[in-house]
Amino acid sequence: MTTHAHPPITLRQIHDLVGGDLVGSPHVSITSLAGFEEAGPNDLTFVTGDRILNTGRPTRAGILLAHRRLTEIANPHIVVPNPALAFAQVARAFFCPISPPRGIDASVSHGKDTQIGPDVSIWPGVTLGDRVTIGARVALYPGVFIGNDTIIGDDTLLYPNVVVREGCTIGARVIIHSGTVIGSDGFGYIQDQGRHYKIPQLGGVTIEDDVELGANVTVDRATLGQTVIKQGSKVDNLVQIAHNVTIGAHSILVAQVGIAGSTRVGHHVMIGGQAGLADHLVIGDQVMIAARAGVNRSLEPNQIVSGAPVMPHEVWVKAQAVIPRLPELRHAVRTLEERMKQLEALLSTPQAPKKKTGKNRKS
Repeated sequence: MTTHAHPPITLRQIHDLVGGDLVGSPHVSITSLAGFEEAGPNDLTFVTGDRILNTGRPTRAGILLAHRRLTEIANPHIVVPNPALAFAQVARAFFCPISPPRGIDASVSHGKDTQIGPDVSIWPGVTLGDRVTIGARVALYPGVFIGNDTIIGDDTLLYPNVVVREGCTIGARVIIHSGTVIGSDGFGYIQDQGRHYKIPQLGGVTIEDDVELGANVTVDRATLGQTVIKQGSKVDNLVQIAHNVTIGAHSILVAQVGIAGSTRVGHHVMIGGQAGLADHLVIGDQVMIAARAGVNRSLEPNQIVSGAPVMPHEVWVKAQAVIPRLPELRHAVRTLEERMKQLEALLSTPQAPKKKTGKNRKS
């Protein structure tokens, strides 16, 4: 699938943006973006390794961003260290136009003492509580709710039906997708005489600059203090972040991750889809947690872990190799047990003394 047509962009213009080594006429142009296999003469695409080149399917792309000089094809291209990054830079620069600010719709409901910065776009159906602060160039789409005493930083984008409850702080250049709830009550109860007594959740949520939250994420407010997502972290759809959790800077949380209360996650941590983390853990910096892992203990920095309960990835790989052979191993063990019983029975049976067979000598 290609993007919508764009006025022609020349190889020279792309090179001026991403740098690298230009191969081919600088006047060749493209009007859209496409994947490697779908790209046509008017498209820009990218290639990050030789595997896709070795499939034998030639590309018709007008321009490529490549990891090396492509001597085997004649298509104009630019050699860059990170073609995927360069492709994203071109997409942002030429194919993501910035809409002019639309101002504040007359239907917006806002409380007392709200402060709203310049060049905002606040759509119909938005609700702003008391003492809300909205930064410059913020976009709030229909159905957004901002609770009392909440701060939204500059250039932040909230898609339809995002809820940011009272007493939360959202940094600059944050993107929050539809259906996400920030500042919902933490799941805290005390059991007394067979009943669950709710603990008041009096803290807040702080989301630092350049964070992106996917659709239907829940970030619970702290019981006391703050639940924190630090700068540059990216959270996929349907992730649950419980009360008093801290997510370190530039971490990645993939879809359906669940993190229980008061767990602290270090910086540059990657957590695979559907992984679950127990409460009050400390996850070290630059840890990689595989999908569907069950983390029931704290983890030292700089390691890769898998499985439930979690274990070093190389141990988990060996364990997975054994699992298909378990029926065969079970049969072998049973066979050995039967043979051992037979051997033990044989050894425990008294043996009759052997008769002497030698002839008597005559004196």
